[in-house]
Amino acid sequence: MSAAKHLSMFLTFTIFIKSLSGNHGNRKVYADLTTNRLTREHDGSNGMWSLHGIAHASHATKTEFIFNADLLSDDGRNHLNIASMVYPMLGLTSDLDEDYLEYLILQAKTAKIDGFLVEWGFREHPSNVALEKIIAVAERHRPFEIGVNWCDHWLLQWLEKKNATDQMVSEFHRNAQYLLDTVFYTSSKRFPSFGLGPLIFLFGGGITKEQFREVLAIGLKIPYWLDPPLWIGSYLNFAETAEFWAEWGPLMDGIFGWIPSRRRVVPPSMPQWDYYGNLADTTQYQQNVSSAGEGCVRNGTCQLWCGSASPGFDNRGCAGWGGSLKYLPRKWQGTSLYNAQWKNHVLNNSSANIIVLPTMNDYSEASVLLPTKQYGFEALYTTELFASFWKGTQTDSAGVTLPTWWFSLKKSVAFLNQTGVNITKAAARIEDCSTKISQGSYAAAANCLEAVQVLTDTFYAHLTVDDFTLEVPNGKMYFVKPPLMKFGAYLLNTTHGLYLRMSDVMSRLLLTKNYVGFLQFDYILLDNAFTQIQVYSSTKRRNVDATFMAYPKQTINDQYTEIANSVEAGNFAMVCDLMNKVPGVWHHANVRLYRDNVAWDHTATLNSDLHFKAVGGSYLVKRISLQFQVYHSGD
Repeated sequence: MSAAKHLSMFLTFTIFIKSLSGNHGNRKVYADLTTNRLTREHDGSNGMWSLHGIAHASHATKTEFIFNADLLSDDGRNHLNIASMVYPMLGLTSDLDEDYLEYLILQAKTAKIDGFLVEWGFREHPSNVALEKIIAVAERHRPFEIGVNWCDHWLLQWLEKKNATDQMVSEFHRNAQYLLDTVFYTSSKRFPSFGLGPLIFLFGGGITKEQFREVLAIGLKIPYWLDPPLWIGSYLNFAETAEFWAEWGPLMDGIFGWIPSRRRVVPPSMPQWDYYGNLADTTQYQQNVSSAGEGCVRNGTCQLWCGSASPGFDNRGCAGWGGSLKYLPRKWQGTSLYNAQWKNHVLNNSSANIIVLPTMNDYSEASVLLPTKQYGFEALYTTELFASFWKGTQTDSAGVTLPTWWFSLKKSVAFLNQTGVNITKAAARIEDCSTKISQGSYAAAANCLEAVQVLTDTFYAHLTVDDFTLEVPNGKMYFVKPPLMKFGAYLLNTTHGLYLRMSDVMSRLLLTKNYVGFLQFDYILLDNAFTQIQVYSSTKRRNVDATFMAYPKQTINDQYTEIANSVEAGNFAMVCDLMNKVPGVWHHANVRLYRDNVAWDHTATLNSDLHFKAVGGSYLVKRISLQFQVYHSGD
């Protein structure tokens, strides 16, 4: 056995022995959860999977980022240009899809995570839709706790947009009462708490100390089965300096750690970023948070504190939210920074009874615990191992990969159902598999999933598939209005679109059968400006929820602002929205045509089925084609 292997075994044994000492109490691990990624199939929008932003405060080699999540590889299996530096193993998913929310809970439970802190803004914010959905899903998988990481700066942005910042106290109070009446609505243990007091994690950056003092003075209506909530402020915004804590300490009941510092100026070998952190910074950060937390508990200025551990950070996926570009590597000179943070908590046996993990799924900042193409399940295995040590429980990593398998089968069963296959037996079994994973019966769950896999494989083996390629124009897909031509290609600008209509014979086939469809075309920008090429379809789908999303947006005068931009919850007529700023270069587009979205009933503009539109500039388009794999169940 190698010396490295001996050392690894010694360290693991040492950590295990340390984890057995001391009083673990009721230790909990909570993962921060974001809810701003959507999909065209589920929501009619990509949400934060697509983005155009500029890191205005950055001096990195690349400061402007355009992410077009609609673009697919030639085989349609992968999205080529998503707003993240890591690629999700599941591909693009919607944070409002209840199947995906169930997957998140199952994945968390297999990693010994006790609950989620949903990044939440206020009642009218789209994060509240996700919060209500995940509370309902979590009811099926108790015990699992749902709390909030209140991003109060979203509330401030909303009020600023309405010129109503003078309402901050009343709006904050209204939303705090809403949390007590909804998230903490029951006497059963379904939310983070300290004794009988619900924990409200407050990220900061919105409400001022004077305003918060007013909210506390007004008071909240507390259900008889609860104590008043405890306000836990982020170390970053409430306690990182003595000045911060002098102002906020008398108002807070505790603090929680976040992602370690990234404040070193990058060397020439790291030109992609402005600042970074390393192992020494990570260690120092953990010591600082521990010192502040243990100190305030010891001297009675707070009731509890929460440690943290984060797998990494790279905010190029959100263009640094318009600021600077920062990086915390997953490994530094061969050492996992995530492991190092966990070892600090286990070996030092700190007085914290809660560990916060930023984040479960923030792909914009590449801080995800979820499995990715680059890092696999590494962060989840690490979480399961060290959370077990920290809690003093038996480690069992056999379930870590099962939720991914379950989610894939869940979507396969749904596809077979749309194809006309009788999936009653498979649908019942997949629900049983979920229950077994949730209960920690991993061997039984794996057998259950294997049985469903055999069923779905059998169903797929009996399907027949017809392949169709429609090169435009032809008798099955033709122009409603003669297109303008230039240099042998179709001219597309702000006054001239392209309007395609499908033949009635082909549309009837697509309306009666299940299919996987793609639209392909080549395009080149003619203007030196930020522009978009959009494709719309006829559709019958409408999203009843009008909502808005806080995200970076490039305005027409090229000035960046992070705003709460009012948008429809989704436009199911939109096939793709491709942003571009580089003229004179031909690009190839391969995008999905989702069966549930496209009506093929000739009700798009000018009685068409597909409408190409240019926004802000002119394009040439050529080689338009549609590909379909049409499935028949044989029934």
